[in-house]
Amino acid sequence: MGRMTLQFPSPGYWSRMNIYLAEMLPLHKHLLVSVLLYLGVYTFVGRVNGVQFSLPTVFFFLGIGSLLAVSLLIRLMDEIKDKELDEQLFSQRPLPSGRVFDSDIRFSIAAVAVLYLAANFWTGPTFGVALIVLAYAFVMFKHFFMPHILQKNLLLTLATHNPIVPIVYLHLLALFTAEHGLTFQTIDWRYTLPLILMYWAMSFAWEIARKIRSPQEENQYVTYSRIFGPRGAVLVAAGAQTVSFAIGLYFYWRLSLSPLFAVTLAGAYAITIWGHIRFMLLPSPATSKLKNFAELFIILVLIAQSIEHGLLS
Repeated sequence: MGRMTLQFPSPGYWSRMNIYLAEMLPLHKHLLVSVLLYLGVYTFVGRVNGVQFSLPTVFFFLGIGSLLAVSLLIRLMDEIKDKELDEQLFSQRPLPSGRVFDSDIRFSIAAVAVLYLAANFWTGPTFGVALIVLAYAFVMFKHFFMPHILQKNLLLTLATHNPIVPIVYLHLLALFTAEHGLTFQTIDWRYTLPLILMYWAMSFAWEIARKIRSPQEENQYVTYSRIFGPRGAVLVAAGAQTVSFAIGLYFYWRLSLSPLFAVTLAGAYAITIWGHIRFMLLPSPATSKLKNFAELFIILVLIAQSIEHGLLS
């Protein structure tokens, strides 16, 4: 992987990074998810803690910016970590094809990390959580200092890398408490913990779904469908989404939410399960794009929560 060194990019950096972002991390999609995720956490935690939804403040933009920064940071780190594998299996991607330079990626990692910490510095308590998020990301970047083990074991990689998701959500909670003069001790954890689990399960399902292939598509790239079999991998992803659906129903019952929330939640779940069943019955390259269904499930659930707790509360 090489040593992490900061080297200023050569001319054309912005043009090359525009190519990279367009292909590897479309900002419009990730911006939408970041806005909805922040609103989902903010409006829900606000409702159960008696805080009224208000117009966007600086914390709103800091939260969204932080989510985007972490997503970009992890994606960039993966480029360096997976460089040799991508050269073999995904040579058309920006970095292995030479359209983006290794120095561009490394400079971007350093720049995003600095900006992330600088933006969170002035908020006080959130800076400590931001440091934890960044530290965990860099330990992931180093394969937890056991690359030869993790690079050969996808399940162990999943177990060690996926916990960054709830840590990121804790950072959003820290922003919420800092904005409203609360503390982690005063938050109503009876509902906040299930919310974190609900969002974590949706993210976990997306992680599984994006590495499910039909038998015709399998190659040297290690996927969950190779480990569990196509149907087994689908059942893992569907199981996590079922956990999210069940927690959503629990919120609907306990918090007396509107029928609109229940209908949207049920519709999102039904569409996602239909995608899974279609693939299990007819596994092919045309039906294996289960990541799209996982993303749709996340977006619809977040929209339903934001409307329910933000506009209807």
